[in-house]
Amino acid sequence: MEASDKRKQEKKKVNKIKIFPVPFAIEEIEKSISFSNNEEHKPSKEQILNQAFKFHSQGNIQEAAKYYQLLINQGFEDQRVFCNFGVILKNLGKLQEAEFYNRKAIKLNPNFVEAHSNLGSILKDLGKLKEAERSYRKAIELNPDFTMAHLNLGNIFKDLGNLKEAERSYRKAIELNPDFVEAYSNLGSTLKDLGNLKEAERSYRKAIELNPNFVKAKINLDFITKQQVPLWHIPMMNDDKRNNAYLTAIKSAIKNNEYVLEIGTGSGLLSMMAIDAGAKKVITCEVSEPIAEAAKKIIKKNGYSNRIEVINKKSTELNINADLEKKPDLIISEILSSEFVGEGVQRSLSDANQRLIKENGRMIPEAGEIKVALLESSPEIEKEMFVERVNGYDLSEFNNIIGKRLNVQYLGRKTTTSFLSETKVPFSFDLYSKEIIKRKEIILEIKACKSGICLGLISWLKLKLYENIEFENNPSENCTSGWVNPIYKLNQPLKIIKGQLIKVKATLLDDSVWYEFI
Repeated sequence: MEASDKRKQEKKKVNKIKIFPVPFAIEEIEKSISFSNNEEHKPSKEQILNQAFKFHSQGNIQEAAKYYQLLINQGFEDQRVFCNFGVILKNLGKLQEAEFYNRKAIKLNPNFVEAHSNLGSILKDLGKLKEAERSYRKAIELNPDFTMAHLNLGNIFKDLGNLKEAERSYRKAIELNPDFVEAYSNLGSTLKDLGNLKEAERSYRKAIELNPNFVKAKINLDFITKQQVPLWHIPMMNDDKRNNAYLTAIKSAIKNNEYVLEIGTGSGLLSMMAIDAGAKKVITCEVSEPIAEAAKKIIKKNGYSNRIEVINKKSTELNINADLEKKPDLIISEILSSEFVGEGVQRSLSDANQRLIKENGRMIPEAGEIKVALLESSPEIEKEMFVERVNGYDLSEFNNIIGKRLNVQYLGRKTTTSFLSETKVPFSFDLYSKEIIKRKEIILEIKACKSGICLGLISWLKLKLYENIEFENNPSENCTSGWVNPIYKLNQPLKIIKGQLIKVKATLLDDSVWYEFI
């Protein structure tokens, strides 16, 4: 078979089973079967067989099945007939019968490669994955260049949870056929499950390049893109209050000819602000390759390439002399989640304070704290958090099975947000510290300042960016920050009265926080 013909076959649908329109010797057929008492009009067995193949290739399964069944009923035994009839039975959903005839084909010819592969497909549909694996392995043993068998073996490994073996099988299929669209797509899915998003993205892009109409690959690529570059980056970039607060802090902190390190490049905005504020050189590091590459283009487009260097590394992997020519005078970072911790801020800045910043160097931000309060009910917010009666039916039980933590994006734009209590600060952070708070647990006693319906606990951030320059996304002030306001909900809205004490257990771990009512 020529290589071009082979590739065409490999592009067929996965698990599609091959038909064998191979003519038999007329004399062999005549010895095996008598089709008619009228010798003059008797069709030859070759004609019957070829007619079966014709119907099969046209998708006329019922007619093809009649012809195969006729041959089998008359005692005509040939591995190709059994194998093709097994195809028909598989398509009809008669998997046990399909298995029986494929095994008959293999019994007649133990080296029948396609029958072993077909049997693997049938066993897979029957849920007999280990047996299917053995069938595909046998097909590959007989023909190491059987690309479809490598692909299908990879599918079996993936179903068995053996992702590394699945990866190897898909790569082998691609090695044999570099234009094998399905193999690239399946490899992408396996790499995604292995956490290798960078290579998964490349595999999906290759599948789409080979087949621009491959919608499944486009859907998976979009999922990967959102994993690598979450959509919250856009509202963060458009957060004018945050941007202006950082700009004011940067202008205040930077002296002439300063050497600056930014941790977490993002779009490169803060680095460009630093240059305009008087920094001589900015080194900025970004762990995400897609974001780092986009930042390089943004920085070049805005004319800052000669003074800003983007390094695609974690800050904890940076080295003085190798990556930084000296210890920076100022470190700027914005690696905070909506709950302060969550993006490795403690580990990154602790490491920076120990290894990277020069003595008496400065940080932006310098400190921060988490604030919480009891959230008062409003119709708009309550509809996002709870369900009660709908069309006269009580659906409130559903409130008990959904998650306790949720984000309400742009809370201030939906309604006036008000609190039922005083503000509490469960945790605060000195960002010059070399220590990491690995676990801290406190009990908050929150006093209601008025009576009302409480939905849960709402939190927000307050940052000391530099000296007296601060930023706070207090939702009661209709702040529309890119940082959302996490809410820890009660099981059901709770009526409380002024002066009532509500107890909440607050737990801070290395890179996460949790609240629960007690």
